[in-house]
Amino acid sequence: MLTFRRLGAVTLALAIIAGCSRAPAATSDVGAAELAAALDKVPRDLSTVRGLDLPLDRSQLTPAEELQVIKARNILIERCLANHGLRFTFPPVDPVRDATKPRRHGLVDAGEAAAYGYRDPAVFRPRAANQQSPPPDVIAAITGRGDRRDVRPGGCAGEADRILVPDANPGQEPTSFGLSQQSYEITRTTPPVTEAAAAWSRCMAEAGFRYPDPQAAIGDPAFSTGRASAHEIAVAIRDVRCKDSTGYVRTWVAVERVVQDALIPHHAADLSREQQHKDRQLATTREITG
Repeated sequence: MLTFRRLGAVTLALAIIAGCSRAPAATSDVGAAELAAALDKVPRDLSTVRGLDLPLDRSQLTPAEELQVIKARNILIERCLANHGLRFTFPPVDPVRDATKPRRHGLVDAGEAAAYGYRDPAVFRPRAANQQSPPPDVIAAITGRGDRRDVRPGGCAGEADRILVPDANPGQEPTSFGLSQQSYEITRTTPPVTEAAAAWSRCMAEAGFRYPDPQAAIGDPAFSTGRASAHEIAVAIRDVRCKDSTGYVRTWVAVERVVQDALIPHHAADLSREQQHKDRQLATTREITG
């Protein structure tokens, strides 16, 4: 079973029919006292906070790495299908072109804001024409279900997963992924982050855009379909500028770093094992994709 944050339409459909979904496995470990102690470690000088990286990133796949694993898995499935007299080609996967930029703390790229508003640029990149869903006999071979008796349990998808990692569970690491989600939920309502959001909101209001926090802006229903309007682009540009001037993202990143540092010792053995698991699947992926 596997978990990916982002899959193409055909790949996602196959992941579902192959029964691949690995649920996060983390529970809350940081109590009020430990959270307060962690927040005391947030730098007072936000100019020292650089980048968007977080401690738990070490044991998680990046968006580009996820796509590399998907690409390798597709190659293995295609080889397996060919060995059973079937031909099917997945849509091409280009990890550099197709990987989404992280938006964990909202839109942060001024260039993207000016060109796309809040939309994911990957949505507007050219795609292969006439992408076809696999026919029933191919689906049966991929999943190992149906009337086919010439494929191993789990079908070609299961065979691919066993090659990628011995436990047949490629994709995001469940404890790391779950703890990352947990730290996001813990930190978004902490006083430093809510105060930064209030400052951001005041900055937006000065330009005539009234949103209580950045999540409300990026989630505006008016910005959900089609290409970005001039109004959406104006809001998005102002959003990025206000995040920069108020230190909103730097604040949240700083808070998440100390909270993740507090979470990690509670799961040290699992996280160490998951980092090794991630490194192994990436090494195998590189061998397959060249």
